Amino acid sequence: MMLPRLPVALPCLLGLVFLGMPRLEAQSPAPRAPAAPAPVTAGPARAIPQAAAPAAPAVNLVMEDQLRQSHDTAALRGDVIVLLYADRNGAEAAHEIGQKLHVHFHPNAAKVEGPDWVRQPVTGIAGWPAGARTPNVHSVAVACLPEIPKAVYPVVRSQIRKESPHVPVWLDFKGTMPKTFGMAPDVPNILVIDTFGRPQGVISGELDETKYQQLVAAIDRLRLQAQPVRTASATETVPAAR
Repeated sequence: MMLPRLPVALPCLLGLVFLGMPRLEAQSPAPRAPAAPAPVTAGPARAIPQAAAPAAPAVNLVMEDQLRQSHDTAALRGDVIVLLYADRNGAEAAHEIGQKLHVHFHPNAAKVEGPDWVRQPVTGIAGWPAGARTPNVHSVAVACLPEIPKAVYPVVRSQIRKESPHVPVWLDFKGTMPKTFGMAPDVPNILVIDTFGRPQGVISGELDETKYQQLVAAIDRLRLQAQPVRTASATETVPAAR
């Protein structure tokens, strides 16, 4: 599915353009817990860490989309979640990265349009146990709109529905993302959540091809965390210790 774009008039009205998916620069590997975090600032991209240290507690982010459908990250536990959020100046770059990520992990999406775009199967993982569910990768667009008066919410939803009738756009009217995880202005921001629901850090700013590939590799590592532990069945022979 094509990730949605906010109409030109809407970003001007809201002071924000709906995001899609980003280019970025690495941010701190340990995300901010649901409390007032230090401000996020954009800067030169750094290598994405090989592993988060130490593991952050799981979070559950709950928001409605433009169709007033409720979404929460806890419902996606077992998959990797990539939340892309930005102000209007970072929305276009975010949109491009979001599409690129989705097609990378769902190659068949490049061949279809409309609602089928989001329904394509995720790529497999080499050596994954036969019959075990493969972790998906969800690239989620989040429109940060804390400055919008409640009376204008219906207008916002209507505009985004026109631009994105099939792809859900999570609407952050409360400013949860910038308050909890920080948000660098004028650039895309990416929050990655692992298969256990734990935030792995925020990436903010420009993302060149090298950093993009590092992000993809980091997502693959997080998918591997969900690999089932093989246990011997009653009929299996357990190798003797050497």
